[in-house]
Parts: sequence; C-alpha cells; structure tokens
Amino acid sequence: MIHSSRQARPTSTLRRTASATPSFNTSAADFSKQFNFQHLLNSPLPSPALPSIIPRHGKKPTSRPIRNAVRIFARVGVYFCAIAIVYWSIALARHLLFSPKSVTYVSLNVDDYNLAPQDHTALEAAPVVIADVHRKPKWTVSIPRDVDFPLKPSQYAQICAQSEDIIQQLHSSTGHSHLHTGFSESRRTATGFVDVQEAHDQGLLSSPTANQDQLDAGSIDIEGPMEAQRNAKAQAHDGRKDSGICRKSLTFVMESSDAGLGKTLLGLWMAFGLAQEEGRTFFIDDSNWAYGEYTTFFKPPPTPSCRPPPPTQRLPCPPQTRHLVVSTATYRWVFADLMESLSHDHHSHHKAARQQRAFSLARAGHDALFHLTGADAAYLSTRLADLDSTSRSRGGLIIGLHIRRGDRHPWERQYSDSYIPYSTYSSSAQSLLTAAFNPSNVTTLSPEAQTRLSASKILLASDDPETYSAPEFSSLSTELSQSQILLANKAALDAALPKPGPAKPPTEEPAFIKFVEPNVGWEGGFFASIFWGLGNAAEGRAAARGTREERPSQKPNEESKRLREYVGRAYLLDLKVVGSADQVVCGVSAFGCRILGVMKGWEGVREGGDGGWRNMDGGVGGWVGFIEGGD
Repeated sequence: MIHSSRQARPTSTLRRTASATPSFNTSAADFSKQFNFQHLLNSPLPSPALPSIIPRHGKKPTSRPIRNAVRIFARVGVYFCAIAIVYWSIALARHLLFSPKSVTYVSLNVDDYNLAPQDHTALEAAPVVIADVHRKPKWTVSIPRDVDFPLKPSQYAQICAQSEDIIQQLHSSTGHSHLHTGFSESRRTATGFVDVQEAHDQGLLSSPTANQDQLDAGSIDIEGPMEAQRNAKAQAHDGRKDSGICRKSLTFVMESSDAGLGKTLLGLWMAFGLAQEEGRTFFIDDSNWAYGEYTTFFKPPPTPSCRPPPPTQRLPCPPQTRHLVVSTATYRWVFADLMESLSHDHHSHHKAARQQRAFSLARAGHDALFHLTGADAAYLSTRLADLDSTSRSRGGLIIGLHIRRGDRHPWERQYSDSYIPYSTYSSSAQSLLTAAFNPSNVTTLSPEAQTRLSASKILLASDDPETYSAPEFSSLSTELSQSQILLANKAALDAALPKPGPAKPPTEEPAFIKFVEPNVGWEGGFFASIFWGLGNAAEGRAAARGTREERPSQKPNEESKRLREYVGRAYLLDLKVVGSADQVVCGVSAFGCRILGVMKGWEGVREGGDGGWRNMDGGVGGWVGFIEGGD
C-alpha cells in the first residue's frame, strides 16, 4: 500500500451542536469532557481527494477533440492572416519602387536611387532601372551623348558593378534571391536587361535628338586614330560612308591603368576570338593608349564593312549587349565564365573545358592580330632566318627562356615575395638538352649528338638587364633573344651620356646650376612607376605614391611617347623570337608566359601534350588565361 507523503486536507468535518458551546460558568473538568478529541486521534488518515466523474454545478463535460480542433483552426487563421499581411507589404513595396518612372543608379549603395521621368537622360553614365508597358521592372545603361568615348576604365568597371547590384535587386523582387545574380551564370541572359536601342524604340528612354542622328551618320569623329584611319580608308574604297551601323559589334579599348602590355595584349586576342564566336564586328580604340597608336606596333586588323555604333550604344555590361565594349577593367565580367582560380579545382573536367575555350579564343586573336609592322617586322624575319640556318638546319634544339621580375611575383608560395631562382630556369634548360641528345646519360656523346648539341641555342629574354650576366646562364652559352631594342641598366645609360667639357674658371658671380634628373635604369625589372616616369619624372613619382591620375589631363610629351614605344617594341620582339623556339620555359604568373603558351599552341600547353611550353611557377598547374579577382 502506497502512502502519500503529503498531508491531504481532511474530508471529515466537525459538527458543532448547541451543547458544544462553552459556557463561562462551566468548570474545567466539565469542559474537557465536552471536548474530548480522542475519537479524532483514533480515526484513520483521510484518503486523497480524486476528481469527480459527476459534472459539477450542473455543467455537461466538454469533449477534448473539440477543444483541439478549435485551437488548430485558430492557429491556421493566424498564419493565413500573417501571410496575407506579408504579401500585401511586398506588393505595396514593389508598387512604390517600380512606378512608371526610370531610376538612375548613381552609386554602389543600393539605397542611392534618383527618380527621374522617362524623358530624362542620366547626367553620367550609369545603369537605369525602368518599367515596361506591363509595369514590370527592366534595366538598361544610359550614357549621355555629350560624354567623350571611350569612358575611363574605372567608369566601365563601375557600370558593371552597379549592373550586378541591379540584377540582384531584380532577383530579390521576384523572390529568386537565392539564385546566382552575376554575369557569370550565363553570358546569354541578364535579368530584365533591355538594349539601348530597344529602350529608345519602346519609349523607355528619351529618343535620340538631331545630334544623335549626326553621330549615327558618322559625321562626328568618335574613333581613335587607328579606327578613324581604317574608316577613312574603307569609305574611300567601298563607299562605307553610306553603309549602315553594324548589327552587333565589339570594341576593344586599349587604354589601361596597368602599365604592362601583356594583360592588354592577351585580352585583345580573347576579345577578338569572342567577337568571331558571337558574330560581332570588331573595332579597336587606341585614342588613350599609353603606348601610342596601335599601328605603330601591329598591322591593322581587317576592315569591317559597316560603321561603328554611336557611343551611347557601346556598353561594357552585360556581356550579351548588342554593342559591347571591352577593356582591361571589365575582364572579370566579360570573361567571367573563363576565369581560373588559384585554389584547387575539384571539377578537373570543367577546368579543362574552360581552359581550352579560353585558349581557343586567344589563339584566334593571335593568328589574326599578332603581326608586327615596319622595321621590327623586317628585323624579326632576319633573326628567325638566322636561327634556322645556324641551329635548326644542323639538327640543333632552340630553347627560349622568358624570365619576368620587377613588380610581377610568382604565385608559388615560397617565392611569392621574391622571384623564382635563376637556377630553376637553367636546370630546366639543361634537362631539355639532356633529354634530346643524351637520354641514356652516357659520359661520351656520339659525334652526331655532339654536333646537334653544339648547334643548339638557348635564347634569353628578361625585363631585368642584370639577368643576362647572371652566372647561372654563363655555362649554358645563352644569347639574347633579340638585339634590336634592349632595356638598359643605369651604368649603360650613364656611359651613353656625352662627356662634360673642360671646367670653366671660377667667377665671383653666383653660379646657377640647372638640375638634371638622374638616369634610372631597369635594374630589377619592369616597374610601373618607372614606365610612367619615362620622360616625365613627376608622373613616375605620382605613380610610386599611388596618386597618379587615371587619365592625366595633359597628353604624354613626345619624349614619353618615344620611350614608351621603345619599351613596347622590345617586349613584342622578345615574345616573337622566344615564341619561335622549339621549347619555351617561363613562369605562368607573368602575362608574357601565357602569351608564349598561346604562341606554342594547345598541344604545347595541354596536359599530356608535346611539352613545348614549360611552366616554372608551381603556384598553378598549367596554362591559364585570367585569374579570379584580377592579377
């Protein structure tokens, strides 16, 4: 029997009778007899109270299932009310946000929008959110007609970044914020984009004025020197002045904030291949190129049969726009689906397909555009003929070494703050010679093998003139890839200066000495500040401090243009000669090495190919085009 530890309230009651009422006249003995509690002490403990099965107060019992059903219906009603309130709030917000007006995006902050009527044109180049006839949100890019073409590279990059933000907002407004919202998802689609001409035709943007019609007719010069020359030549020969605007086009802007030439050159080739792939007419703008005019270095590209579009229709984003503008500042958007990552790629088959497509685009541009002109073309022909007669005709092997130093550091972690050692390059060149003429590693070569080995040549190209005298290469009997134009060190520059005449006798009058900037050589390699300072020391100092203007108001002086031209010509000649070698050894972190890979062909760079291109930078497995995040 289980006893409760609680003391339950007694259920028995004590009844009072009239005789139980005490009287003050009663004695103590009589009182104790009247109130004897013995019967209570001898009675058992009361049982705990249990719920009664009989309804109290006359109420009928309530069924539990009915109570649960009432609660469920109440909760469902609350949920439906909450959903209705949220839906109503979203609908109201969309109505307020996407009224039949255009919204100009003026900054990267998603809250900074300016409402404007549909006949309004943005005061600066920017994406514009509009509403179509069905009151659905769309967007395009508005470029003022009085803005010079091309825009600055940073402006193109800003337009693309803002366009990505607008696409993300449109995704969010349609309840698809979980989707990828960048241009990398697909080159063929961009959520809600309307091309400029279509926006004009549908009345979503202000219609072109008479000035715009003049631009469309080609009466106003909107091209750089190279493009204007091509247009004038075409108009004189085939009457292109009366031809219409190209249906689709791609304009590559040579201007870049990067002092190096390799990044621009590789992007130019890939852009040409992309234009061919998508059926676009290809144009080149060199109006603000730091190296001068395109035709100073290369033969002009094929002349198109149609006229370029007006500047207001040339857009940097999205990639599927009808008239696309490409510059170094927009690679990450235009070539988004071709970007490589330095991290390990678990989907190797996707990486190989992406790598091959990027390579094929670059190779198409190389075959069509990489043709030197003038004295450099003549020298190159002579140099290649000399290599054939002195080496290849005797069975020799020609190995090209391309060594980049300066402000370009390897991706390999142990050398990321310095450079790949010279010994790495020399050892690779020696191993190639051994594999070709002494695979069995015998102590004495056959006469034939000895003859072929002695006829072999190792060509060396570097941005650092000190590389040519490094002891690691003296035993290999290396020679310069080309001697037409060389980057000199300070000692060579000082030696070339005219010697001062005899000192004048001292005079009592104070002497005023003209300050002359000291010579700055290329010791250590190519640095951006040295390039920008050629012929203009102030601009070089500003570049070193990071305060150089993106597009200086003053054009480069004649001395700056001449020196920059020499640097570009020397770089291109080095690439041409080294790229003609049977084997190429370089570090892929340098754009010059990637260009050499394109020159050697897909079989030379692909894994399992003929090995004509060797990468010494262990930070990445093989050939790459462009790297995510820029490089």
